[in-house]
Amino acid sequence: MNILEKVIHTMAKRISQFAQFALVLVMLVIMANILMRIWWKPLPGSYELVEILGAVILSMGVAYCALTRGHVTVTLLVDKLSKKKQALVDLVTSIISFVFISAIGWGLLKYAKMTYNRGLETSTLSIPLYPVYFLVAAGLIMLAMTALLDLIKSFTILIKKRNKQ
Repeated sequence: MNILEKVIHTMAKRISQFAQFALVLVMLVIMANILMRIWWKPLPGSYELVEILGAVILSMGVAYCALTRGHVTVTLLVDKLSKKKQALVDLVTSIISFVFISAIGWGLLKYAKMTYNRGLETSTLSIPLYPVYFLVAAGLIMLAMTALLDLIKSFTILIKKRNKQ
């Protein structure tokens, strides 16, 4: 279990560093666009670049956020349950999360392949779209792996609780 947890944590951290780099690129594009508006004309395709990089930032950073519990959770009712029932609720939500996120990631992989085959690209800068879709799918698959890790942890807690009784 510890090996799987370390591998997923390392992968999520590396992917989030890619998202951090994309955030720096967004800041540079916006700064360049502002400066070019002052002296000359706006940066062509800046909207497309920020849109693409925004998708990369969100999808690549979400797995690490989920792994470190950086997101907001409302546990008002769940905290009042016993540890066994809390683990059961976590197990059910992890299963639902894993199934839906995996389905979305798989569908996005298929869509990325379709955009590659059709040669779809952005309108202003003619940037191919398939790498963006592959990156977003990779981020979602990494998020699904974190949900799978949570599922395994919850299942382990439930099994330990049953063995003690």
